[in-house]
Amino acid sequence: MVFSPNGPIRSQVDEQNLPQANAGAASVPNQSTTGDQHMTDAIQRLPSGDNASFNGAKDDVTITVNTDPMDLRKHLKEDVTQKQMKADYPLAKPRHMKKFYTRQNALIDQFLQSGDEERLAALDQLENGPKVRFAVNASFVVNFCLFIIQMYAAISTGSLSLFATAADAFMDLVSSIVMLITSRMAARPSVYKYPVGRTRIETIGIIMFCCLMTTVAIQLIIESGRALGAGAKEHEPLHIIPIAFVATAIFCKGSLCIYCFIFRRYPAVHVFFVDHRNDIVVNSFGLAMSLVGSRVVWYLDPVGAILIGVLILTSWAANAFDHVWLLVGKSAPQEFISKLIYLVVTHDTRIQKVDTCRAYHAGQNYYVEVDIVMDEGQPLKVTHDVAQTLQRKLEGLADVERAYVHVDYEDVHDIYEEHKPLYEVTQSRTIKERVKGLRYLFKGKQQPEA
Repeated sequence: MVFSPNGPIRSQVDEQNLPQANAGAASVPNQSTTGDQHMTDAIQRLPSGDNASFNGAKDDVTITVNTDPMDLRKHLKEDVTQKQMKADYPLAKPRHMKKFYTRQNALIDQFLQSGDEERLAALDQLENGPKVRFAVNASFVVNFCLFIIQMYAAISTGSLSLFATAADAFMDLVSSIVMLITSRMAARPSVYKYPVGRTRIETIGIIMFCCLMTTVAIQLIIESGRALGAGAKEHEPLHIIPIAFVATAIFCKGSLCIYCFIFRRYPAVHVFFVDHRNDIVVNSFGLAMSLVGSRVVWYLDPVGAILIGVLILTSWAANAFDHVWLLVGKSAPQEFISKLIYLVVTHDTRIQKVDTCRAYHAGQNYYVEVDIVMDEGQPLKVTHDVAQTLQRKLEGLADVERAYVHVDYEDVHDIYEEHKPLYEVTQSRTIKERVKGLRYLFKGKQQPEA
């Protein structure tokens, strides 16, 4: 599919003039207010570099201050209630119309704010970075303390359900160490050893976290099944101190769960949020099964431990599969690709068409590949400047790890032929072709026909 820009176009080559130009646009969304001035002052705009290709770029490209070059703001629907939808579209279902216009409003907002994402991401990091680090470090400290508490409660009572919660706490501690190490490694890239950074190691750490949790869940199920088959045994009666310890663990986990819920959009914090949420259920259920098993029916204790293991197993296995697809290269949602196309067609007037636009996961963030069509008579300097500044703009998006821009002069070729290998080994299908293949393999004769 080929996209062609329409309407007035905004360019962003002369990055030195952008702050002054944007300062005059009063309608730019999410501009800093006076209350945020102290955070804005702490962010320093980095220079675009001394590349010779940027010298004199302002002579080649005209920058317009228009923040809505395609006039998308007029398509925003202010009132999207079902009552208003029923009045505007009596023949349509109000619920479907509300869903459509809510999605359209969100998409237009993303388009109009896409040019400001990098500054907003820097402000967000400045404001929430310490809070995110506190969530990760506090989770590690709490997991360490709660492991000791729950291990004491399990040993003093001999309850399998409490042993299950203690084992879960131990794996939480080990997994927290893994997450701390991977988060620090991702934040400290080595340019020569890892040219594209080490951010994907955070996704690998999450998968390791999930694998450790599923391993302990399987072990819990096995041990609880053995205890269930062995029959009833005498256990120490539950005292108030172990119960109070487990209740303290539930309270601490609940507090951290609420805190991590606020910052769950950050990958490392989201993992701890899921962990704390599961631990609340696991510890509460384990305490209940231990109490009932010691006072009413003995087999409820190992059955409770098995159920806890199944809960841990299913939860973390699903989380692991979700993150595996991110490393495989899952495609970005259509809304994100539409935003990329909008950025490309509004970047420069000399971009005639968008030939290809791809975005796929490489860890938590996306890799973007864009093929643009420009006039074949344009000088190399111009095409290079347009492509490089477009690449810089795309990499300024919060979810983009790396962007690649390719310039073409026509759009009639097959895009799937661009990365096709030059030589392809054909597979033999008939018996005759297989015999010819064997002759070529063992006798060294000429290669059989395709």
